[in-house]
Amino acid sequence: MSFFVSNVIAFATAHSVLAYGLAFLLAAVEAFPVIGATVPGTAVIIGLGALVPGGALALWPLVGATAAGAATGDGLSYLFGRRYKQHAMTLWPLRARPGLLASGEAFFARHGSKAVLISRFLPAVRAVIPLVAGISGMSAIRFYAVDICAGGLFALSHILFGMAIGASLTVLHAIAGRLVILVLLLAVSAGLVVWLTPWAVRRAIALVARLRGPVRQWAEAGDSWYRRLVRSLLDPERPEALGLAVLAFALIGGLWLFLGVLQDIIAGDPLVRADRAVFHLLQSLRVPVVDQMMVAITELGDASVIVPVTLAVLAWLVWQRAWRAVIYGVAAVAGASIFAVLLKATLHQARPGALYQGWNAYSFPSSHSAASTALFGFLLVLICREVGARTRAAVTLAAVSLVSAIAFSRLYLGAHWLSDVLAGLAFGTAWAALLGIVYLQHTRRGMRAGGLAGISLAALLAAGSLHIAMAHATDMRRYAVLQRVEHMALTAWQNGGWAALPVRRVDLSGDYEEPFTIQWAGSLAALKAELLAQGWREPVPWTLRASLEWLLPNAAPDALPVLPHLDNGRPEALVMIRTGDGVPPDQRLILRLWPSGVVLTGNAAAQPVWIGTVAAEKVEHLKPLATIVDERQDVNAALEILKTALPAARLEDREPVRAGQDWNGMVIVGQS
Repeated sequence: MSFFVSNVIAFATAHSVLAYGLAFLLAAVEAFPVIGATVPGTAVIIGLGALVPGGALALWPLVGATAAGAATGDGLSYLFGRRYKQHAMTLWPLRARPGLLASGEAFFARHGSKAVLISRFLPAVRAVIPLVAGISGMSAIRFYAVDICAGGLFALSHILFGMAIGASLTVLHAIAGRLVILVLLLAVSAGLVVWLTPWAVRRAIALVARLRGPVRQWAEAGDSWYRRLVRSLLDPERPEALGLAVLAFALIGGLWLFLGVLQDIIAGDPLVRADRAVFHLLQSLRVPVVDQMMVAITELGDASVIVPVTLAVLAWLVWQRAWRAVIYGVAAVAGASIFAVLLKATLHQARPGALYQGWNAYSFPSSHSAASTALFGFLLVLICREVGARTRAAVTLAAVSLVSAIAFSRLYLGAHWLSDVLAGLAFGTAWAALLGIVYLQHTRRGMRAGGLAGISLAALLAAGSLHIAMAHATDMRRYAVLQRVEHMALTAWQNGGWAALPVRRVDLSGDYEEPFTIQWAGSLAALKAELLAQGWREPVPWTLRASLEWLLPNAAPDALPVLPHLDNGRPEALVMIRTGDGVPPDQRLILRLWPSGVVLTGNAAAQPVWIGTVAAEKVEHLKPLATIVDERQDVNAALEILKTALPAARLEDREPVRAGQDWNGMVIVGQS
């Protein structure tokens, strides 16, 4: 569905005239019963609204087309209901959803005429309320009066929301590329966990229930030990028989996945190649604000948290005199941890980076994933045995979400390969399922599941908070993205070595952007002082008041904060602007410098080399709503103005490296 939405928006960007017709059509189709629920009209309309700040679409024509489409679709649905009355339920597509009309009638009876307005913003009933209004005999004048207002409010609110998203992406600009991808990745992952967990549990229960009869018949056909075990697991007289069967399903699936990953690791194909691809992808998406969150999450899987939580659980079980549960609880965490250590010492699979010492320098499988899965998986067995279906679903979702977050954090921080995490999750699941089967086979008494869940959560919060407070700063340094430093002789850089540095800036989505037209060796403070003396200045800092300037339709170029740009994930080290004195009144020049990763040697002190861009930004007023900027493609004029401010620097030609008409290939090379 997201692929469809993105392609529709891409089409609208390239064909702006057709985009208005698309907005009309989608808003209309969403009002059709049953069919409207399958059309992602709202998502596309919000996406079209995001194109307004960039100028691809105009605000009021888009609002008008969307409102007209909503009113048209609702009107047709209303007329359909007024014409066919109750007979409409026998017609396609309504006969495929017999309960749809009943829910719509209940909603309409509860809210009356207001239901037409309210339903326009509720996807669950939007496609049926106009039909119900027609069936119930609501007057056409009243319906259309309310519906036209609803369509206008719907269009305006959704398009303004899309504009807010588009404006945010414009303001973030370079950060948006990586951050949006990462946020979408996290959102999709979280959505899959939230959706797949209940789905997988339901499907597993349904599958077990369907297979229980044939499997039991097979088990009763003989008297071997494994047939007796299967008969015991599937005994319909046992209340936990279905749970035992689900655990058996989890045991088989976990072992199958673990052995499959292990085989690929030993053979070196094909999962090992995917390991590198996933590692480089996630490292290219890392941003500081998400790093903070992921380090905190991964600390919840450290032994400093898992051990206290385990001890708190064991203390509760001892107090409840659940001695067998104590034994199996110790076996769950200790067994998973010891197995992970032994396998690491056997296979010697190196981590992506040198983060640990000793045996922990090896990565396969992930101890974090294995131990946390085994602990919280066995807790699930203990708790779900004594609670109802809804509570089981909520507890399962919470445990799966926590374990999934810990596992993903290990991937994101580059502490493990994908195969390490998959193997840890698979083994932890199989181990917890095995212990759960044996435990349920031999235990009948409970241990107050509510208290067990409460003490587990309290211990997790207490131990996790304490560990994060004490270890977070150290772990941030441990898991930091390492930047390589290359040394170059000063004379080599001056005599052509500068040409070995990157030609263009790489944004966060991996695309090449504006060219690096300046290289500077030495102190940025000295360069800044020299530019200040030549009329350049620092931009307005990002404050709440300065940010509001973007919402003014007549903001001056020097009153707007500068949009951040990153080069290969590195933030700017220096940003300066220039207005007036040869710069058009609706433009400003922006100089940005980043660390190159090269340090010059051969003089009294090592000098870092900074690479930068200078470009003109045109300020455009999106009246009456906001101000946006558009970066000019031709950098040659901006380069000439910057060279005037740095008379001691020299111009070098990057021949044969040329980039086309936007750049003449010249680079300012200087030092302080």
